[in-house]
Amino acid sequence: MEKNQKDMIKIYTDSEINVERVRVELAKIGIPSLVKNEFKSGVMAGFGASPNAVELYVNPSDLEEASQLINDLNKHT
Repeated sequence: MEKNQKDMIKIYTDSEINVERVRVELAKIGIPSLVKNEFKSGVMAGFGASPNAVELYVNPSDLEEASQLINDLNKHT
């Protein structure tokens, strides 16, 4: 099952749209993930961050399969 958030590994960083696309594809194959959106947090707090500061995290046990999916998606874009 899912581990503690602090045990998760950052696997992908990009724009919100691209991270959401990867998150959806991971969910389709049963891989849970966590999105951290520093851009949205910065805007809401009144200071900026890069719009490409959206990060996607997965459990260590899913790292290999998730990496392969991301590589496959990047080949088709």
